[in-house]
Amino acid sequence: MRGGGFVQIFKDFSNWSTVAVVPHVANANNKISRIFWIVIFVFVLGMFAYELYILIAKFFSYPATVNTEILFEKQIFPVVTVCNMNPYKYTVVKSNTAFQGVNSLMTAYSNAVDGTYGTDKWGLYEEQTEEYDLDARAADALVLEANLISDTNKAPALYTYSDLVQDCSFAGIPCAESDFKKFIDPVYGACYSFNEDASLNYSVSREGIQFGLKLMLTVTQTKTSGTTDFLPTTRLAGARVAVNSRGNEPGLDSNGIDAGVGYESAVSVTLTQHVRAKRPYGKCVSREPDTSDYYKNFTYTLETCFNGCKQRDTVAKCNCANPRLKLGPADTACQPIKADLDCLQGLKGNQTNSDPNIDLLVECSCNPPCDESTYTPTVSLAQFPSTSYYVATSSSAGVGSCYSSNSNFANKAACQKWYNNNGMILQVFLETLSYELYTETAGYTVSNVINDLGGQAGLWLGLSVISVVEMTGLLLVMGAFCVSGGAIKIAPDDDDIANDHRIKDVEDVKNEIDHMDKRHAEMDDSDGDDVAPESPKKGSDEGKKDN
Repeated sequence: MRGGGFVQIFKDFSNWSTVAVVPHVANANNKISRIFWIVIFVFVLGMFAYELYILIAKFFSYPATVNTEILFEKQIFPVVTVCNMNPYKYTVVKSNTAFQGVNSLMTAYSNAVDGTYGTDKWGLYEEQTEEYDLDARAADALVLEANLISDTNKAPALYTYSDLVQDCSFAGIPCAESDFKKFIDPVYGACYSFNEDASLNYSVSREGIQFGLKLMLTVTQTKTSGTTDFLPTTRLAGARVAVNSRGNEPGLDSNGIDAGVGYESAVSVTLTQHVRAKRPYGKCVSREPDTSDYYKNFTYTLETCFNGCKQRDTVAKCNCANPRLKLGPADTACQPIKADLDCLQGLKGNQTNSDPNIDLLVECSCNPPCDESTYTPTVSLAQFPSTSYYVATSSSAGVGSCYSSNSNFANKAACQKWYNNNGMILQVFLETLSYELYTETAGYTVSNVINDLGGQAGLWLGLSVISVVEMTGLLLVMGAFCVSGGAIKIAPDDDDIANDHRIKDVEDVKNEIDHMDKRHAEMDDSDGDDVAPESPKKGSDEGKKDN
């Protein structure tokens, strides 16, 4: 009973369905035709199922697209950080008792270079045959020794703003110390960041060297008296420069630029902005995933995340934190002793080993930031000062201009030579006002799936929204038929047919038509009977005429 009911439901559905092939199967005249259309239906149904699988797999792979825009508009000037590569004045280190440990280290290092020293607490003696390792260990030891000194006690040996910056101008207009923010770096000592304060409004609407920042810096490798003021461990004479967005950690060690004395360093920068998609279409994050976020006071970047990961690795393996990186509130800094220095040196890794160092990409759960602005620098150099330039400066705190009346030098040539060994020009400017904006968005959304699904359904099955409604109705009827146990009528019975007024009306019309046909037939017959008797008379008359 129920099987017959299903057959009846399918027959009715096939008569009014818009689904391709179904009416052909139901209304086929013979078995061969029906089998042919069934094979066609199975084929197109299989192709549609395959395409549907591809669409679903593509959607759940969450592809992303990157839209590139080149914009041209007024830009906020980047933050420019400058530090003396020599972190502390050697003359102060030798005379200030707060720097006793640093001074002892400098003495041991100088003796190590000369080969006239014995054992020491830093382990320099073991590195006497490896010059590069000796320098690296001494540099690490200096950071650990200096970390034991408070910032207040460090102040006399640090370079002040007037020591470092002789002249400052932005787009040709003089700038002041208040435009810089000072901070103490564990490696480079006192550093000064231009335009870091959010209250400043330094921006540019024109590109080029004339509309950027110009600094005359003096690192004072030697004083005007000829006294050396650089630490023996300082390898380079110049400034460490970083260019970054406001709120970012400068990244002097990883992203800094070396600007040497005796040159004008022209740094042209271009801006690039990234707006990345969040999960599931991307992997960007806004903060470091680990709860011990060492750089929570800075804008999140991959560099801050990697540094935090390296610090956690250092604490886990050495039971102390590296002062080169940010320390957590519960961290204890490594001490300037051989054991801690050995551990820190070991974490750098030997590049000949199979496992040279921590694998930041594998061992750190770091993902790129969702919003990021980066500046790409291009540096060009020119000699400073030229042989004929007397060096003019408005600063009253430095050594002054190379006029003949300058009492710091015997003559103009001596002044120029001093600037050549101790001074430099730094110019930072925007190469262009155009910048690239990369926006990452969802590459395949629900709307795309629906569009592609409709196309595939129409191609293979001829389906439309109406077809879907029809099949939904079919499923509802079949479900109701199953739930009711076949009690639902799917076709009219004899009583329904007999009592249907539409059928009665049709029967009445049929009877009336039959009656009318019968009347017409009778009338035709009666007309025939009236005409028949006249025929013989006509023929008789014709016979008479013949006679």
